[in-house]
Amino acid sequence: MSAKIKHAKITAAHEGIAEMIICIEFDNGGLSEVSLDSFAVDALMKSTRATSVDDLMGTSWESVRDALTVSYNRF
Repeated sequence: MSAKIKHAKITAAHEGIAEMIICIEFDNGGLSEVSLDSFAVDALMKSTRATSVDDLMGTSWESVRDALTVSYNRF
């Protein structure tokens, strides 16, 4: 078993641009929050074929990592 998304929520960021806060739960019960910018959110939603935030629950942390990589590499 690997770390998975426990829950996610949309939040306002700088200049009112929407971002997402992802809570990742680890095998040992530990929790970590990760902020995704709009580019990472788009990549995550597309790669997981999610149509809503609720569809992300249980998704592996690797999908979050990959989405952050897409966002970072856009420059």
